[in-house]
Amino acid sequence: MTRPVSRSVLALAVVLTVLAGQFAVHMLQLARKGEHRDFAAVYTAAHVFRSGGEFYDPKLSRETGLNHNAVLIEAAKRLGTLHAHDDFVHIHAFSYPPFTVLAFTPFTALSFHPAAVLWQALSLGFLAVAGWCLWRAVPLSPAAGLALASVALVFEPLENSLGLGQINLLILALTGLFVAALHTGRPAMAGIAIGLAAALRVHPALFILYLAWRREWRACAWGVGTAMACTLIAIPLVGWDATVQYATLVAPNYARAFAGLGNQSLTGLVMNTGFGFLNVVPVDLWRSIGQVVSVGVLVFAWAALRPMGPVASDRMVAEIAFLSTVLLLATPNTTINHLVFTFIPLAVLLERALGPDRQVALIPWVAAAALLIGGINDYYAHPLIAMGPAVLLGGIKTYGLMVLAVLTFRLVRPVGSSAPP
Repeated sequence: MTRPVSRSVLALAVVLTVLAGQFAVHMLQLARKGEHRDFAAVYTAAHVFRSGGEFYDPKLSRETGLNHNAVLIEAAKRLGTLHAHDDFVHIHAFSYPPFTVLAFTPFTALSFHPAAVLWQALSLGFLAVAGWCLWRAVPLSPAAGLALASVALVFEPLENSLGLGQINLLILALTGLFVAALHTGRPAMAGIAIGLAAALRVHPALFILYLAWRREWRACAWGVGTAMACTLIAIPLVGWDATVQYATLVAPNYARAFAGLGNQSLTGLVMNTGFGFLNVVPVDLWRSIGQVVSVGVLVFAWAALRPMGPVASDRMVAEIAFLSTVLLLATPNTTINHLVFTFIPLAVLLERALGPDRQVALIPWVAAAALLIGGINDYYAHPLIAMGPAVLLGGIKTYGLMVLAVLTFRLVRPVGSSAPP
Protein backbone atom coordinates (compact mmCIF):
# COMPACT_ATOMS: atom_id res chain seq x y z
CA MET A 1 0.00 0.00 0.00
CA THR A 2 1.48 3.36 -1.02
CA ARG A 3 1.88 6.03 1.59
CA PRO A 4 -0.30 9.13 0.95
CA VAL A 5 1.48 12.35 0.11
CA SER A 6 1.29 14.86 2.96
CA ARG A 7 -0.44 18.20 2.48
CA SER A 8 2.78 20.07 3.24
CA VAL A 9 4.57 18.26 0.40
CA LEU A 10 1.70 19.05 -2.00
CA ALA A 11 1.78 22.70 -0.94
CA LEU A 12 5.55 22.85 -1.51
CA ALA A 13 5.07 21.26 -4.93
CA VAL A 14 2.58 23.98 -5.89
CA VAL A 15 4.94 26.72 -4.70
CA LEU A 16 7.84 25.09 -6.55
CA THR A 17 5.81 24.94 -9.77
CA VAL A 18 5.09 28.67 -9.64
CA LEU A 19 8.71 29.52 -8.85
CA ALA A 20 9.97 27.21 -11.61
CA GLY A 21 7.83 29.02 -14.17
CA GLN A 22 9.19 32.37 -13.05
CA PHE A 23 12.75 31.02 -13.08
CA ALA A 24 12.33 29.61 -16.60
CA VAL A 25 11.22 33.00 -17.92
CA HIS A 26 14.20 34.65 -16.25
CA MET A 27 16.57 32.10 -17.81
CA LEU A 28 15.14 32.79 -21.28
CA GLN A 29 15.64 36.52 -20.75
CA LEU A 30 19.20 35.91 -19.56
CA ALA A 31 19.95 33.79 -22.63
CA ARG A 32 18.70 36.58 -24.90
CA LYS A 33 20.11 39.66 -23.17
CA GLY A 34 22.63 38.57 -20.51
CA GLU A 35 26.18 39.90 -20.59
CA HIS A 36 27.74 36.80 -18.93
CA ARG A 37 30.68 38.93 -17.80
CA ASP A 38 32.73 36.27 -16.05
CA PHE A 39 32.22 33.76 -18.84
CA ALA A 40 33.34 36.53 -21.20
CA ALA A 41 36.65 36.70 -19.31
CA VAL A 42 37.23 32.94 -19.53
CA TYR A 43 36.12 32.81 -23.17
CA THR A 44 38.44 35.68 -24.12
CA ALA A 45 41.35 34.10 -22.24
CA ALA A 46 40.77 30.84 -24.13
CA HIS A 47 40.88 32.70 -27.46
CA VAL A 48 44.10 34.48 -26.50
CA PHE A 49 45.58 31.14 -25.40
CA ARG A 50 44.71 29.59 -28.78
CA SER A 51 46.46 32.43 -30.57
CA GLY A 52 49.56 32.02 -28.40
CA GLY A 53 49.15 35.24 -26.43
CA GLU A 54 49.38 36.04 -22.72
CA PHE A 55 45.93 35.44 -21.19
CA TYR A 56 46.58 36.55 -17.60
CA ASP A 57 46.38 40.20 -16.55
CA PRO A 58 48.29 40.17 -13.22
CA LYS A 59 48.51 43.96 -12.94
CA LEU A 60 44.73 44.39 -12.95
CA SER A 61 43.61 46.05 -9.73
CA ARG A 62 40.51 44.61 -8.07
CA GLU A 63 39.72 48.06 -6.69
CA THR A 64 39.82 49.88 -10.06
CA GLY A 65 39.20 47.06 -12.56
CA LEU A 66 41.62 48.70 -14.98
CA ASN A 67 43.06 46.26 -17.54
CA HIS A 68 46.76 46.35 -18.43
CA ASN A 69 47.12 43.42 -20.85
CA ALA A 70 46.87 45.01 -24.30
CA VAL A 71 46.58 41.64 -26.08
CA LEU A 72 43.61 40.70 -23.89
CA ILE A 73 41.89 44.05 -24.47
CA GLU A 74 42.30 43.83 -28.25
CA ALA A 75 40.92 40.30 -28.26
CA ALA A 76 37.95 41.41 -26.14
CA LYS A 77 37.21 44.25 -28.59
CA ARG A 78 37.31 41.83 -31.51
CA LEU A 79 35.18 39.19 -29.79
CA GLY A 80 32.63 41.61 -28.32
CA THR A 81 33.35 40.64 -24.71
CA LEU A 82 34.10 44.08 -23.28
CA HIS A 83 31.46 45.53 -20.98
CA ALA A 84 30.83 49.00 -19.60
CA HIS A 85 30.25 50.53 -16.17
CA ASP A 86 28.94 53.94 -17.25
CA ASP A 87 31.96 55.41 -19.14
CA PHE A 88 34.44 52.78 -17.90
CA VAL A 89 34.95 49.82 -20.28
CA HIS A 90 36.92 46.70 -19.34
CA ILE A 91 36.90 42.92 -19.13
CA HIS A 92 36.96 40.84 -15.96
CA ALA A 93 40.26 39.16 -15.15
CA PHE A 94 40.92 35.48 -15.79
CA SER A 95 42.08 34.36 -12.33
CA TYR A 96 41.83 30.56 -12.48
CA PRO A 97 44.65 27.97 -12.64
CA PRO A 98 46.12 27.34 -16.12
CA PHE A 99 44.24 24.03 -16.49
CA THR A 100 40.93 25.94 -16.54
CA VAL A 101 41.76 27.72 -19.80
CA LEU A 102 42.12 24.30 -21.46
CA ALA A 103 38.67 23.26 -20.27
CA PHE A 104 37.09 26.30 -21.91
CA THR A 105 39.02 26.22 -25.19
CA PRO A 106 36.30 24.17 -27.00
CA PHE A 107 33.88 27.09 -26.54
CA THR A 108 36.07 29.19 -28.85
CA ALA A 109 34.66 27.20 -31.79
CA LEU A 110 31.50 29.33 -31.34
CA SER A 111 31.00 33.08 -31.42
CA PHE A 112 30.51 34.67 -28.00
CA HIS A 113 26.73 34.75 -27.68
CA PRO A 114 26.07 31.11 -28.72
CA ALA A 115 28.99 30.03 -26.50
CA ALA A 116 27.54 31.96 -23.54
CA VAL A 117 24.08 30.43 -24.04
CA LEU A 118 25.63 26.97 -24.25
CA TRP A 119 27.53 27.61 -21.02
CA GLN A 120 24.32 28.83 -19.37
CA ALA A 121 22.54 25.61 -20.40
CA LEU A 122 25.44 23.52 -19.10
CA SER A 123 25.43 25.49 -15.84
CA LEU A 124 21.76 24.63 -15.34
CA GLY A 125 22.70 21.02 -15.96
CA PHE A 126 25.45 21.27 -13.34
CA LEU A 127 22.89 22.67 -10.90
CA ALA A 128 20.63 19.67 -11.57
CA VAL A 129 23.54 17.27 -11.04
CA ALA A 130 24.41 18.96 -7.73
CA GLY A 131 20.78 18.72 -6.59
CA TRP A 132 20.54 15.05 -7.54
CA CYS A 133 23.80 14.24 -5.73
CA LEU A 134 22.67 16.03 -2.57
CA TRP A 135 19.28 14.30 -2.76
CA ARG A 136 21.08 10.95 -2.70
CA ALA A 137 23.85 11.77 -0.25
CA VAL A 138 21.93 13.50 2.54
CA PRO A 139 19.44 11.82 1.62
CA LEU A 140 16.61 14.31 1.22
CA SER A 141 13.00 13.58 2.08
CA PRO A 142 10.35 14.96 -0.32
CA ALA A 143 9.62 17.93 1.96
CA ALA A 144 13.29 18.87 2.41
CA GLY A 145 14.05 18.34 -1.28
CA LEU A 146 11.16 20.52 -2.43
CA ALA A 147 12.08 23.18 0.14
CA LEU A 148 15.71 23.23 -1.08
CA ALA A 149 14.59 23.49 -4.72
CA SER A 150 12.21 26.34 -3.84
CA VAL A 151 14.98 28.23 -2.04
CA ALA A 152 17.32 27.68 -5.00
CA LEU A 153 14.90 29.23 -7.49
CA VAL A 154 14.82 32.55 -5.59
CA PHE A 155 18.39 32.43 -4.29
CA GLU A 156 20.31 35.60 -5.16
CA PRO A 157 23.75 33.90 -5.28
CA LEU A 158 22.42 31.43 -7.87
CA GLU A 159 20.91 34.23 -9.95
CA ASN A 160 24.19 36.14 -9.73
CA SER A 161 26.33 33.13 -10.65
CA LEU A 162 24.17 32.30 -13.67
CA GLY A 163 24.00 35.94 -14.74
CA LEU A 164 27.78 36.29 -14.70
CA GLY A 165 28.36 32.89 -16.31
CA GLN A 166 30.49 31.84 -13.34
CA ILE A 167 32.33 28.52 -13.05
CA ASN A 168 30.91 27.92 -9.56
CA LEU A 169 28.05 25.64 -10.59
CA LEU A 170 30.51 23.28 -12.27
CA ILE A 171 32.56 23.19 -9.06
CA LEU A 172 29.36 22.69 -7.03
CA ALA A 173 28.36 19.74 -9.22
CA LEU A 174 31.81 18.14 -8.81
CA THR A 175 31.67 18.72 -5.04
CA GLY A 176 28.17 17.22 -4.91
CA LEU A 177 29.41 14.20 -6.86
CA PHE A 178 32.29 13.93 -4.37
CA VAL A 179 29.85 13.90 -1.43
CA ALA A 180 27.51 11.37 -3.06
CA ALA A 181 30.37 9.07 -4.05
CA LEU A 182 31.81 9.14 -0.53
CA HIS A 183 28.40 8.37 0.93
CA THR A 184 27.86 5.40 -1.38
CA GLY A 185 31.37 3.97 -0.93
CA ARG A 186 32.94 4.90 -4.27
CA PRO A 187 36.35 6.34 -3.31
CA ALA A 188 37.75 6.52 -6.84
CA MET A 189 34.82 8.57 -8.13
CA ALA A 190 34.95 10.79 -5.03
CA GLY A 191 38.67 11.45 -5.47
CA ILE A 192 38.46 12.13 -9.20
CA ALA A 193 35.56 14.56 -8.72
CA ILE A 194 37.21 16.62 -5.98
CA GLY A 195 40.63 16.44 -7.69
CA LEU A 196 39.16 17.86 -10.88
CA ALA A 197 37.40 20.58 -8.88
CA ALA A 198 40.70 21.50 -7.21
CA ALA A 199 42.47 21.65 -10.59
CA LEU A 200 39.83 24.06 -11.91
CA ARG A 201 39.70 26.16 -8.74
CA VAL A 202 42.09 25.80 -5.81
CA HIS A 203 39.67 26.02 -2.87
CA PRO A 204 38.22 22.47 -3.06
CA ALA A 205 41.70 21.14 -2.21
CA LEU A 206 40.58 21.57 1.42
CA PHE A 207 38.43 18.47 0.97
CA ILE A 208 41.46 16.45 -0.16
CA LEU A 209 43.05 17.35 3.18
CA TYR A 210 39.81 16.27 4.83
CA LEU A 211 40.08 12.86 3.15
CA ALA A 212 43.55 12.45 4.61
CA TRP A 213 42.25 13.50 8.04
CA ARG A 214 39.56 10.83 7.83
CA ARG A 215 42.10 8.31 6.48
CA GLU A 216 40.09 7.77 3.32
CA TRP A 217 43.36 6.95 1.61
CA ARG A 218 41.99 5.63 -1.69
CA ALA A 219 39.81 8.66 -2.26
CA CYS A 220 42.67 10.93 -1.13
CA ALA A 221 45.12 9.28 -3.55
CA TRP A 222 42.67 9.62 -6.44
CA GLY A 223 42.10 13.28 -5.51
CA VAL A 224 45.79 14.14 -5.31
CA GLY A 225 46.55 12.16 -8.46
CA THR A 226 43.76 13.81 -10.47
CA ALA A 227 44.66 17.35 -9.36
CA MET A 228 48.35 16.76 -10.07
CA ALA A 229 47.70 15.11 -13.43
CA CYS A 230 45.52 18.02 -14.60
CA THR A 231 48.09 20.55 -13.42
CA LEU A 232 51.01 18.72 -15.05
CA ILE A 233 49.10 18.27 -18.32
CA ALA A 234 48.46 22.01 -18.41
CA ILE A 235 52.12 23.06 -17.99
CA PRO A 236 53.42 22.02 -21.44
CA LEU A 237 50.18 23.10 -23.14
CA VAL A 238 49.83 26.61 -21.70
CA GLY A 239 53.55 27.12 -21.19
CA TRP A 240 55.88 27.46 -18.25
CA ASP A 241 55.68 31.27 -18.29
CA ALA A 242 51.92 31.28 -17.78
CA THR A 243 52.22 28.67 -15.03
CA VAL A 244 54.82 30.73 -13.16
CA GLN A 245 52.81 33.90 -13.71
CA TYR A 246 49.76 32.28 -12.12
CA ALA A 247 51.69 30.88 -9.14
CA THR A 248 53.72 34.02 -8.38
CA LEU A 249 51.45 36.91 -9.41
CA VAL A 250 47.83 35.98 -10.08
CA ALA A 251 47.16 33.57 -7.22
CA PRO A 252 48.85 35.75 -4.55
CA ASN A 253 46.91 38.77 -5.80
CA TYR A 254 43.59 36.96 -5.39
CA ALA A 255 44.65 35.51 -2.05
CA ARG A 256 44.81 39.07 -0.70
CA ALA A 257 41.45 40.13 0.70
CA PHE A 258 39.95 43.10 -1.15
CA ALA A 259 38.32 45.92 0.77
CA GLY A 260 34.68 46.55 -0.04
CA LEU A 261 31.17 45.50 0.96
CA GLY A 262 31.15 42.85 -1.76
CA ASN A 263 33.62 40.71 0.21
CA GLN A 264 31.49 38.35 2.31
CA SER A 265 34.37 36.53 4.04
CA LEU A 266 35.31 36.94 7.70
CA THR A 267 38.33 38.97 6.66
CA GLY A 268 36.08 41.18 4.56
CA LEU A 269 33.68 41.65 7.48
CA VAL A 270 36.50 42.63 9.85
CA MET A 271 38.00 45.02 7.30
CA ASN A 272 34.73 46.70 6.36
CA THR A 273 33.30 46.92 9.87
CA GLY A 274 36.56 47.90 11.54
CA PHE A 275 37.38 50.62 9.02
CA GLY A 276 33.76 51.77 8.96
CA PHE A 277 33.80 52.41 12.69
CA LEU A 278 37.46 53.38 13.14
CA ASN A 279 38.91 54.69 9.90
CA VAL A 280 41.98 56.14 11.64
CA VAL A 281 43.29 52.57 11.77
CA PRO A 282 44.81 51.59 8.39
CA VAL A 283 42.75 49.14 6.37
CA ASP A 284 45.82 46.88 6.04
CA LEU A 285 45.83 46.41 9.82
CA TRP A 286 42.15 45.45 9.75
CA ARG A 287 42.99 43.03 6.93
CA SER A 288 45.70 41.41 9.07
CA ILE A 289 43.31 41.09 12.01
CA GLY A 290 40.72 39.50 9.73
CA GLN A 291 43.25 37.00 8.42
CA VAL A 292 44.22 36.01 11.97
CA VAL A 293 40.54 35.51 12.83
CA SER A 294 40.05 33.39 9.68
CA VAL A 295 43.04 31.17 10.47
CA GLY A 296 41.69 30.77 13.99
CA VAL A 297 38.32 29.65 12.61
CA LEU A 298 40.03 27.08 10.38
CA VAL A 299 42.03 25.71 13.31
CA PHE A 300 38.85 25.53 15.40
CA ALA A 301 37.05 23.71 12.57
CA TRP A 302 39.73 21.02 12.36
CA ALA A 303 39.69 20.68 16.14
CA ALA A 304 35.95 20.06 15.91
CA LEU A 305 36.65 17.08 13.64
CA ARG A 306 38.84 15.29 16.19
CA PRO A 307 39.83 12.54 16.52
CA MET A 308 41.39 11.58 13.19
CA GLY A 309 40.32 8.39 11.51
CA PRO A 310 37.36 6.88 9.69
CA VAL A 311 33.79 7.79 10.57
CA ALA A 312 30.37 6.74 9.28
CA SER A 313 29.32 8.03 5.86
CA ASP A 314 26.40 10.03 7.30
CA ARG A 315 28.79 11.86 9.59
CA MET A 316 31.12 12.63 6.66
CA VAL A 317 28.22 14.33 4.86
CA ALA A 318 27.56 16.50 7.95
CA GLU A 319 31.26 17.32 8.29
CA ILE A 320 31.55 18.33 4.63
CA ALA A 321 28.52 20.59 5.09
CA PHE A 322 30.29 22.20 8.07
CA LEU A 323 33.60 22.58 6.22
CA SER A 324 31.83 24.06 3.17
CA THR A 325 30.54 26.87 5.36
CA VAL A 326 33.87 27.37 7.15
CA LEU A 327 35.66 27.54 3.79
CA LEU A 328 33.37 30.35 2.63
CA LEU A 329 34.05 32.26 5.84
CA ALA A 330 37.82 31.69 5.91
CA THR A 331 38.61 32.26 2.21
CA PRO A 332 40.05 35.81 1.87
CA ASN A 333 37.67 36.80 -0.94
CA THR A 334 34.17 35.35 -0.82
CA THR A 335 31.76 37.12 -3.15
CA ILE A 336 28.06 36.61 -3.66
CA ASN A 337 28.36 34.07 -6.48
CA HIS A 338 30.50 31.79 -4.29
CA LEU A 339 27.56 31.43 -1.91
CA VAL A 340 25.93 28.81 -4.14
CA PHE A 341 28.07 26.38 -2.12
CA THR A 342 25.73 27.00 0.82
CA PHE A 343 23.33 24.59 -0.91
CA ILE A 344 25.38 21.80 0.72
CA PRO A 345 24.82 22.87 4.36
CA LEU A 346 21.28 24.03 3.54
CA ALA A 347 20.43 20.57 2.18
CA VAL A 348 21.70 18.85 5.34
CA LEU A 349 19.98 21.30 7.67
CA LEU A 350 16.66 21.28 5.81
CA GLU A 351 16.57 17.50 6.08
CA ARG A 352 17.17 17.72 9.83
CA ALA A 353 14.45 20.37 10.11
CA LEU A 354 11.80 18.86 7.80
CA GLY A 355 12.68 15.17 7.48
CA PRO A 356 11.27 12.19 9.41
CA ASP A 357 13.24 13.10 12.56
CA ARG A 358 11.91 16.63 12.42
CA GLN A 359 13.82 19.14 14.56
CA VAL A 360 11.36 22.02 14.53
CA ALA A 361 13.69 24.34 16.47
CA LEU A 362 16.00 24.43 13.43
CA ILE A 363 13.38 25.83 11.06
CA PRO A 364 13.53 29.56 12.02
CA TRP A 365 17.35 29.50 12.09
CA VAL A 366 17.67 27.83 8.69
CA ALA A 367 15.06 30.23 7.30
CA ALA A 368 16.97 33.21 8.71
CA ALA A 369 20.25 32.02 7.17
CA ALA A 370 18.60 31.43 3.78
CA LEU A 371 16.99 34.87 3.93
CA LEU A 372 20.20 36.69 4.85
CA ILE A 373 22.32 34.87 2.27
CA GLY A 374 19.89 34.49 -0.60
CA GLY A 375 16.77 36.56 -0.11
CA ILE A 376 18.00 40.10 0.48
CA ASN A 377 19.17 41.96 -2.58
CA ASP A 378 22.19 44.13 -3.25
CA TYR A 379 21.19 47.17 -1.21
CA TYR A 380 23.52 45.83 1.50
CA ALA A 381 26.49 46.81 -0.71
CA HIS A 382 25.43 50.45 -1.18
CA PRO A 383 28.24 52.98 -0.59
CA LEU A 384 26.07 54.91 1.90
CA ILE A 385 26.43 52.06 4.39
CA ALA A 386 30.23 51.87 4.11
CA MET A 387 30.90 54.06 7.15
CA GLY A 388 29.54 54.41 10.68
CA PRO A 389 27.02 52.09 12.39
CA ALA A 390 25.23 51.50 9.07
CA VAL A 391 28.24 49.43 7.96
CA LEU A 392 26.85 46.60 10.08
CA LEU A 393 24.18 46.15 7.38
CA GLY A 394 26.93 45.37 4.88
CA GLY A 395 27.73 42.06 6.55
CA ILE A 396 24.29 40.44 6.38
CA LYS A 397 25.39 37.61 4.11
CA THR A 398 28.38 36.92 6.36
CA TYR A 399 25.97 36.78 9.31
CA GLY A 400 23.98 34.19 7.39
CA LEU A 401 27.15 32.15 6.87
CA MET A 402 27.86 32.38 10.59
CA VAL A 403 24.40 31.01 11.37
CA LEU A 404 25.00 28.08 9.00
CA ALA A 405 28.44 27.49 10.55
CA VAL A 406 26.97 27.30 14.06
CA LEU A 407 24.10 25.03 12.98
CA THR A 408 26.37 22.61 11.11
CA PHE A 409 28.88 22.69 13.98
CA ARG A 410 26.06 21.50 16.23
CA LEU A 411 25.59 18.56 13.86
CA VAL A 412 29.27 17.71 14.07
CA ARG A 413 29.53 18.31 17.80
CA PRO A 414 26.11 17.94 19.46
CA VAL A 415 25.67 19.59 22.84
CA GLY A 416 27.34 17.53 25.53
CA SER A 417 29.40 15.38 23.14
CA SER A 418 33.18 15.11 23.30
CA ALA A 419 33.86 12.84 20.33
CA PRO A 420 32.26 11.96 17.00
CA PRO A 421 29.43 9.44 17.20
